[in-house]
Amino acid sequence: MENLTFDIDELYQAVKERALSEGAYTPEEWNDAIDMVIQDREECGEVHDDEELSAVKEQLKARYEEFKSEIQEA
Repeated sequence: MENLTFDIDELYQAVKERALSEGAYTPEEWNDAIDMVIQDREECGEVHDDEELSAVKEQLKARYEEFKSEIQEA
């Protein structure tokens, strides 16, 4: 298995920034932002382990409520 060059918190921040910049506030839009960030990382060659990617995506999807609470505080 490859050693990935990112951590979940760093990815969460990237997804959050993308979601905020695009006005993506619904769960569906959050999931789309996750897919776009992961796709960008794949194209750059940063990630390439499909099994690991699906676990990372699930972890990020589970953090939607955290994202939602952060935007409500802003």
